Amino acid sequence: MPVPRRVLLYWLLLLLPTLAAGGGALWLLQREQARIDAQAAAATAARRTAIEARARLIVENIELFMGDVQNGLSESLRAVPMEAPDRYLDDWERNNPLIQTTFRTDAQRRLIRPRNDPSNTPIRASLEAWLAARNQKTELARAPAAETADEASLRRDVTSNVAVVQSARSAVQDVASARKRQEATAEMSVVEPSGWVPWRDGRGLHLLGWRAPATTPGTLVGVVVNLEEIRIRLESLLPRDGELADAFLIRDRSGAILQEKRYRATSASKSDEIENTVVIPIAGPLLPGWEVVGVATETTGPGAGGRGFLILGGLLVSTFMAAILAGGGLLLRQARESAAEAERKTSFVANVSHEFKTPLTTIRLYAELLSQKRVKNASQADDYLRVIGQETERLTRLVNNALDFSRLEQGRKHFNPVPVDLTAEINRILDVHTPRVSECQLQLIRHLPDQPLPAVVDRDALEQIVLNLVDNACKYAAEGGELTVSLEVRNPGARLRVADRGPGIPPEHRERIFDKFHRVDDNLTADKSGAGLGLSIARQLARGLGGDLRHEPRPDGGSVFVLDLP
Repeated sequence: MPVPRRVLLYWLLLLLPTLAAGGGALWLLQREQARIDAQAAAATAARRTAIEARARLIVENIELFMGDVQNGLSESLRAVPMEAPDRYLDDWERNNPLIQTTFRTDAQRRLIRPRNDPSNTPIRASLEAWLAARNQKTELARAPAAETADEASLRRDVTSNVAVVQSARSAVQDVASARKRQEATAEMSVVEPSGWVPWRDGRGLHLLGWRAPATTPGTLVGVVVNLEEIRIRLESLLPRDGELADAFLIRDRSGAILQEKRYRATSASKSDEIENTVVIPIAGPLLPGWEVVGVATETTGPGAGGRGFLILGGLLVSTFMAAILAGGGLLLRQARESAAEAERKTSFVANVSHEFKTPLTTIRLYAELLSQKRVKNASQADDYLRVIGQETERLTRLVNNALDFSRLEQGRKHFNPVPVDLTAEINRILDVHTPRVSECQLQLIRHLPDQPLPAVVDRDALEQIVLNLVDNACKYAAEGGELTVSLEVRNPGARLRVADRGPGIPPEHRERIFDKFHRVDDNLTADKSGAGLGLSIARQLARGLGGDLRHEPRPDGGSVFVLDLP
């Protein structure tokens, strides 16, 4: 099977099971997340039920508390002596923190108490507005906001529970109160009217208790409840510790949270803007517009993290799959590169064998002709010996390239830099190889400095680089008829250019020609022989010297190899 198809098969064998395993893991994660969500929903429902039951209990306790407050204040109102009421009312205000102020009117229902001074102006304005409404026989208190069906249902449930306790308590208090009233008003034949009125104006809610004394017809005596003190005392009716410690708050009709320090979960002003809330209003005659809100936004237990389990699990599975695919991809890439490397080495062995075989065959042929004295004259013998010498030099170059390549690949190439005159050294190398250049029908043109150019380089490595560049020009650019070698001073270092007028190198091969085993024409039957190592070795040697070797296209055709030396 060809290598590309085999690599594709291996990739599919890795990819398909990985995707199947990852898909199965994600499916299991989704099922587990659904189970966790179901548990969370059940926990939320249970928490809501618990909060609703606790909210009902809180409302019942608040209404019982307010009933006790009203009954107690009503008893004190009935005990006010109308012969000298102000002294009694002053002492009552000072000693009872539940009283904001007391009030009293004359027979014409004009406000006598509280006294008309700047500190009492707001409360006097509210009381005068209430008296005006009472005198005009209008509605004494504004009706609370219309209840929804759910609120009405909750109201009936709470009211029915409170009614049982309240009626029993009121019955006991009524018996005691009737006895006291019977003793205090034995001579009175008319029961004094009294009651409680929630009154709301621009300054907020006011809870008023009043009494119309029978001894002074037309007058009223009453009390205004201190709702701030009521709020403080209602604080004790909310849970103080445990899981539901911060789940409840008390709001008035405007949505203001009356327990701001206790409740920090939300700042919303309407219950329908809060998720998972239970709202139970307090009895209208007691605290109209006030309500108890239970909030179940913080669910503990399974599923408290929402979709976090699925997201985290998905990330872990995706990371695991990516790691498998990345590792498999690296292994397959390594396998493909190894296969390509093996193929290049096979091609290299074949090319090197072919390269070695050609000069060896020529040497053997001419050596046999000379040994068998099958030469016509001395001139022909000299030609045979010259060919044997040339093929021997060619074979030597091939062996040196193979040895240099082996040393460079294994990292065993050692350089011996020594001070040299680059101008003289380049001239020497070119003089040695001038006969080969001439045989290739190339004109060698030198552009070298007249003065010495000192440098520290490895002589053998420099000669090997120049030899490979000259040999490369003789093989592939002989038809250009020109080989130009120039040396120029750089700061720092020097630059050697070897330029020809050959066919040039296609753009897609200009960088790959420095890869080992790469040849533009990689067939054994190619016109030009070679193993594809010369330029690769030359670049590695140049970099080993601290410089570099690169290719540039020559204007008007040809190639230029640029060697930079430190």
